[in-house]
Amino acid sequence: AQIALTLHKLTGLCYVSDELLEDSAIALEAELVRKFGEAIAFVEDDDYLNGTGANMALGVLNSANPALITVTAISGQGANTIIAENIRDMWTQLYPRGHGRSVWLANIETFPQLFSMEMAVGTGGVPVWLPAGGMSGAPFQTLMGKELIFTEKCQALGTAGDIALVDFSQYAIGQRGGGGVTTAMSIHLRFDYDETAFRFVLRYDGQPTWTSALTPKRGSNDLGPTIVLNSTRT
Repeated sequence: AQIALTLHKLTGLCYVSDELLEDSAIALEAELVRKFGEAIAFVEDDDYLNGTGANMALGVLNSANPALITVTAISGQGANTIIAENIRDMWTQLYPRGHGRSVWLANIETFPQLFSMEMAVGTGGVPVWLPAGGMSGAPFQTLMGKELIFTEKCQALGTAGDIALVDFSQYAIGQRGGGGVTTAMSIHLRFDYDETAFRFVLRYDGQPTWTSALTPKRGSNDLGPTIVLNSTRT
């Protein structure tokens, strides 16, 4: 199978009066480059996760990802919840070679759920994510030994994609030669307004490299590099 990377554009444009450029107490041009670079990087990252593939990257968490695996929630676990069994089941469907390269991504709204997770032991439960020192210790930054990254680019709690397990080595990214944001300025576009135009352009694309989930030689569960939890939790 083949995938195609077609570079799309992310652009930013602003106008700055020449008085502001001349009188600013800070290096305004450098500040614009920094701020627009951060904004474009935010959108770029979000597209690699959630992009629809229409004039943008196809994100790993988008339902159009042909290899996306959605794990069924546990019956009776409750709405807007994440429990230890969900984490277990998500790990079970990550393809084994991805165990060493994967990371967890989660919306910060999931933190209370992770903080409260426990495994049933007899008639009680044992915390599975709370540090040994309880709330006095720094919260864990791993699940199943893999890094956990909180990001607002994940979906809200209770939505598929609120927590995800991803092996990004199985995702292809393409950028123009040299990569990065191209910056240009012009005094001509708004010459009659005594303004300078600043333009910022990133050409990029991203696609999952798998065209379907993997059916293992032995076993009944599909395996893949991107795992999310079903939004149907009751």
